[in-house]
Amino acid sequence: MANNVAKSDESVPAIESVRRQLELMAPEFSKVLPQHLPVDRLLRIAMTTARNTPKLLDCDRTSLFSAIMTCAQLGLEPDGVLGQAYLIPYGNKVQLVVGYKGLISLARNSGDVMNISAHEVREKDHFKFSFGLNEILEHTPARGDRGDITHFYAVARFKSGGAHMDVRTVEEVEATRDASNGYKSALRYAKRDKEGNITSINSPWHDHFVEMGKKTAIRAIAKYLPMSVQRAVALQDANDRGQTAHVDRFGDVTVDAEYAEPAPQVQLEKSGSKLDNLEKEISGDDSDDSDDSDDSAGPDDSAVLAAGRKAASAGSDALSYHLDNVTLAQRATLDKNIKELKTSAEEADALKGK
Repeated sequence: MANNVAKSDESVPAIESVRRQLELMAPEFSKVLPQHLPVDRLLRIAMTTARNTPKLLDCDRTSLFSAIMTCAQLGLEPDGVLGQAYLIPYGNKVQLVVGYKGLISLARNSGDVMNISAHEVREKDHFKFSFGLNEILEHTPARGDRGDITHFYAVARFKSGGAHMDVRTVEEVEATRDASNGYKSALRYAKRDKEGNITSINSPWHDHFVEMGKKTAIRAIAKYLPMSVQRAVALQDANDRGQTAHVDRFGDVTVDAEYAEPAPQVQLEKSGSKLDNLEKEISGDDSDDSDDSDDSAGPDDSAVLAAGRKAASAGSDALSYHLDNVTLAQRATLDKNIKELKTSAEEADALKGK
């Protein structure tokens, strides 16, 4: 995708630059789009969304195009009108937020789900549920004033004949909202009056609480739904943590983690690392002082040791950390390099002996 993203020209209006870049990327969109969503329609919707939300044009273009590509892979329309998906500017990045209607569409389009729905329950409704071997879910909305919201629930029926449901209290949904980084950011930048009361806030939790509550209930049963729904939920989970994510060309969710300063290096035990001990063994140095040199190691041995250290370092970034912090994969790479180093050293000794 990055190869087809043209560099923006400052002399060209931002909206026109985005249009040209999207047209260049059209062949890549076509490769991943499902049949029900033509590439022309996706590009038209994306351009309309960019015009209606000018802040998207000020965001990092790579994040914008990645979000649109993810929409293509999921087969969702990011128009913000149908409620399937939304392109949201978050700082200088663009986040793709999948709506609860988008999750329902993904489940139905999978072919494995016969029906899926989510509803809010209010105080005056008849509502009864029970989990266990004989699950019960009864809901009859009251007429007229139904009162305040008390619960949200989602239920999915599969073509195989099974079903799955989950229920969330309004307090649990509010706790999910309060833990969301997006909502925290919206509160931080919300407009307030002199008394500190919020007068304006840019958050779907504020404008569309019922829809967000339904989405929370669907997310609760996502692990039992098709992979397309699970990917969309994984994207939302990343957004809630304040990260941006996209679906890569292999269909996996990739989280674009923020840069973090590397942890300070920790010296190994006094006995030294495996490579240090191996170096002493090859060079014939039994002393505890790592600064002492041994002239018995010839140039060939030094070259072998240097090559081994370089290979081991490339295979394991955590070589200089305590072994407890080394992953299993890194330990396997390290052990392999040590084995190869021993073999090379033995061959060097054999050549010297001749």
